[in-house]
Amino acid sequence: MSYDVSIGDAWFNYTSNVSGLFYDHIPPCEEGCRGGLHALNGLTGYQAIPVLQGAFARISDSCCRDPLFKTKYDASNGWGSTLGGTVFLAQILAACAANPTEIVEVDA
Repeated sequence: MSYDVSIGDAWFNYTSNVSGLFYDHIPPCEEGCRGGLHALNGLTGYQAIPVLQGAFARISDSCCRDPLFKTKYDASNGWGSTLGGTVFLAQILAACAANPTEIVEVDA
């Protein structure tokens, strides 16, 4: 299983094996939302930017407090890593900045 995230003409895919990274660092934006990447679904790129900035702030804080953070979310089967998941978030952030009026779609 994997996440498919699109905005505008940009499309990204990453394994759900590191979903803990997303759920731990992207809280629900509103009541009834499960958080993680699902918090981005339906937002414009402009609206998604602060959500992703918050995720990166929490990731940065976690990196400073947890010396094992760089491998904390690595999948035991080798399909997905903390670094790969973080790069995936960065790609989404860049696409949101490039497409501020487009809608983010998350399918998992």
